[in-house]
Amino acid sequence: MKKLTDKLEALLTLGGTKRDIAFLVISGIALLCSIFDVLPLPFDPAWAAIILCGVPILLEAFIGLVTAFDIKADVLVSIALVASICIGEDFAAGEVAFIMQLGALLEDLTVAKARAGIERLVHLTPQTARILTADGEKSFLRSRCRWATG
Repeated sequence: MKKLTDKLEALLTLGGTKRDIAFLVISGIALLCSIFDVLPLPFDPAWAAIILCGVPILLEAFIGLVTAFDIKADVLVSIALVASICIGEDFAAGEVAFIMQLGALLEDLTVAKARAGIERLVHLTPQTARILTADGEKSFLRSRCRWATG
């Protein structure tokens, strides 16, 4: 089971942010086609959003449940997706999947920006600190993590 979950996790990380954005764009267009009934297709175009945005949610939920018995939002959204499909509300399922994937993308981008900002702040810290004591001046070298007398 561990090999299966590892392969699924690797599959989910393929393509990264560019893939997520492409899937969201395609899913958004499919949902617009579905709501306005633009294309005469034999199936609801919302299925593109269900597949592109919903399958990663289902996989994340499965991995979380199997590896750590972790019940997160992915599990609840997966239940909503399956229930929507079972009652024939394809557009609702596609819409839920699209909104959840959009939220996940925005969360990932926000975390990445915050992490980059924190790294820039860490690089702004001085390399040495001088402490004045009764015995004289002592320097702390950050790179060597030791005290040096100066």
